[in-house]
This record gives sequence, C-alpha cells and structure tokens, in this order.
Amino acid sequence: MILNLFQVPAAGSIQEPMICAGCGEQVCDRFFLLAAGRVWHGSCLRCSQCHCELQAHPSLFWRDGNIYCQQDYCRSNSFSTETA
Repeated sequence: MILNLFQVPAAGSIQEPMICAGCGEQVCDRFFLLAAGRVWHGSCLRCSQCHCELQAHPSLFWRDGNIYCQQDYCRSNSFSTETA
C-alpha cells in the first residue's frame, strides 16, 4: 500500500472536518497522511503490532482493518519478503 502525504486545503474549501483515524481528533495540521482510505496525523499512523510510526516507512500493509509495518505483517501472516 502506498502512503500519501497531502497538504490541508485552504480554509473554507472543506465541507466536513477531517478526523484522524488513529486518535479521533480533527486534523488541523498543515500536512496529513492518507492510508487505507482514511486520514491520519503523521504521529498517529502506527503499526498495530509494534506501534512504530509509519510516516517515515516507504510502505505499509493493511489487512482485516489493521495496519502493519512490513516486518510485523510478514511475521503475523507467515509470509516471506523474498520473491521467487
């Protein structure tokens, strides 16, 4: 899954407030993340297993409503990161 970084649109152009999927608070930061079709504060987007911040990771994994770093996704799903 690709992680996207967006800048908050100009004031008055948003119909509804953006709510962070991690903390449930309104996103008022200048930049926010969009992952798994949901909006996140950078510090709220964390692996559901090890709780590391994912904003600096090049990729993340989503399965059954949970977000994972690559290491925990592979470990919890018994997948290998090697390709054939």
